[in-house]
Amino acid sequence: MTSEERNKATVRRLFDEVWNAGGEPRGIEDLYAPDYVADYRPYRALTHGHDGIREMVRRAHATFSNYRETLEEMVAEGDRVAVRLTISGTQTGQFGIIPPTGRPVRFEEMLILRFTPDGKVREQRGIPDNVNLLRQLGVLPTPEE
Repeated sequence: MTSEERNKATVRRLFDEVWNAGGEPRGIEDLYAPDYVADYRPYRALTHGHDGIREMVRRAHATFSNYRETLEEMVAEGDRVAVRLTISGTQTGQFGIIPPTGRPVRFEEMLILRFTPDGKVREQRGIPDNVNLLRQLGVLPTPEE
């Protein structure tokens, strides 16, 4: 198995074992490097390490009941994997300054994951479609068709 194939297999496990595990992530230490960093600037500050991942997962599931990430596309080259995913759920918890709306959401996110030589995620840079998310939550107007 090439390192690209191994890294893509790790990404699939991230979806199954961490993000879609109902807020009870498994295998974080096996899948993420101890010095892991998530960078979603300008949207939010950096997140570090295994505890940072646990907090991100906990917050996602606390904010959106039935939270789900669906892998749409994935491309690997060298120590990086680019991913397009769809996030869905219902906003039943506080999202920043937005109180629970009870509205269902479905929006996309792009990620670039960088891996260690032994196949663990060291860095995650993400760009979520927050404009679409905020429209679905009723915070931003939806353009007329």
